[in-house]
Amino acid sequence: MFVAPRPLIEDDPLFAVRLAIMPTIGFALGMVLQSPMAMLFPIMMFSLTAGNRKAFDLKRVLGAPIAFAAMLWLMSLPVALLYQTPLALITVMGGIYFFGFYMIQSTGNAMGMLFIVSAALMSVMGLGSFTAMSYLRSEMTKAALCVAIFAPIMYLLLPVKTKEFNVDVYVPSDEYGRVARSLIRAGVMLAFSLYLYTILDFGNVMLGIAGMFILVFSTQGQIWREVGQRSFSAALGGVLSFVVLGALTLSGHLVVLLGLTFLTVLWLAHKMMTGRLATMAYQDAASIMISLIGSALASSDPAFAFIQRAGLTVMGAVIAAAIVSLLDWHFVEKRRPATT
Repeated sequence: MFVAPRPLIEDDPLFAVRLAIMPTIGFALGMVLQSPMAMLFPIMMFSLTAGNRKAFDLKRVLGAPIAFAAMLWLMSLPVALLYQTPLALITVMGGIYFFGFYMIQSTGNAMGMLFIVSAALMSVMGLGSFTAMSYLRSEMTKAALCVAIFAPIMYLLLPVKTKEFNVDVYVPSDEYGRVARSLIRAGVMLAFSLYLYTILDFGNVMLGIAGMFILVFSTQGQIWREVGQRSFSAALGGVLSFVVLGALTLSGHLVVLLGLTFLTVLWLAHKMMTGRLATMAYQDAASIMISLIGSALASSDPAFAFIQRAGLTVMGAVIAAAIVSLLDWHFVEKRRPATT
């Protein structure tokens, strides 16, 4: 699947500053709007802008949040129709997962992940409560619209140096076994969604969903590399969240929260450009850190919140990778025709 390339300092020297400001604004917006899911605002304002590269492209900057909001409403339709018949809903979700994974396998386009993420979010919440799903959809739509408003403003105030537009290069997976790999990943994703349904609530739904991204990769090597990356991201994000939360116990002012959020995301965004590890490792760590801080502030027990959420991410990634890797080997690689 297509992954955004490493941002370059010579193209966008203010990339880290712009990216650090977005979740800081998100925390403030969540509180000003008195949202019961205030943590969604900083997470989405970071996640929906972190993939932008090179020159300001209005279609891309506005397209990502608007497309995500539209997809949430689209995927909520089958949930609204079928939430009282769980078996039918699970069957439909399995079909949507297969379509999304097959799109990724055959084209390399990350649009398939948009189908999967939105379907998973809506179905996991909808199975428990239609009201909860509606609430999540509404709050995420508000957060996405905030991204569409504030992201262009950030580019206006902190412009990009290069005039070159980023061109995405999509690389499809190996043509052999695409259907089988898509079926395997759809089945594992369906099981993972049911697992999430049994343990998730509003506070940790975004972090739990992060574990599914390993399923889009084609080979066993890529899968296990993604597991290591997710584990590192969970650990780094957890440590940084503890630092911020520890500082808040000494001075629990809003200015301290916003300042520490800005500084930690600024460091991680800078590492996205200069770090030795893959860009996504630092990006994921920032997402996890923001999620943990928001969740812990709304929780009566921050320590338990971190252990639960970080453990969920790592455990889900490892189990999903093991199952997908085993099934890929048995049903695809083992049966691959010998080349002459």
